Amino acid sequence: MKTKIISITFPDMKLKVYQIPKLRGFFSNKFPQNTEFHNHLPGGKFSYKFPQIQYRIIDHHPVLIGINDGIDILKKIFFDLDEIIISNRKYSLNEKEIILTEKEFGIADNFINYRFISPWMALNEDNYAKYIQLNKIEQQKLLKRILIGNIISMAKGFHYNIPDDFEIKVEGYFKPKQVNFKNKKMLCFKGDFMTNFNIPDHLGLGKQSARGFGVVTQTSCL
Repeated sequence: MKTKIISITFPDMKLKVYQIPKLRGFFSNKFPQNTEFHNHLPGGKFSYKFPQIQYRIIDHHPVLIGINDGIDILKKIFFDLDEIIISNRKYSLNEKEIILTEKEFGIADNFINYRFISPWMALNEDNYAKYIQLNKIEQQKLLKRILIGNIISMAKGFHYNIPDDFEIKVEGYFKPKQVNFKNKKMLCFKGDFMTNFNIPDHLGLGKQSARGFGVVTQTSCL
């Protein structure tokens, strides 16, 4: 199917990938009434659904990507933004770009090749404990199962119904990579994979995808 995705780019600004949390913090504080910017719910609870607004740094420029409810929200705030403040530095937005596109999403007739261009945060506390007990072959099998689950979660975020008789398949190889997240070392992964599912470029899979983890792009081959 075709799905709509909106992106807002700020060509006047240049940021580093590690500044994504600051970018997210700015929008969370400026528009606290829109939970899509921060996924925090009333009463201190947290929404674990697939993020409707995701933050990226693409070619050094900050980009906000919106799906579903995030599309209308980003449209509304586009004209209200004249500056962004990151780490006490004020960026005047003399130029903004907003693009609404339609992308293929969902079941694919053939396998499509993808690459994680940012670390994939695949493991939670429970499956991390399981992962470290496995040999390398079984570790890769576990990661493939987790990735299939991530794709299913993304499909739910797009309100896309995967038929019961369809099996998502994944093949690939994932290399461990230590990253610092909230001043803690986290085990993440980089690598290439193929799957029989269409995933639009620059969307994220796995934990903390809104903050720029697990971002994928399509590639010509593994």
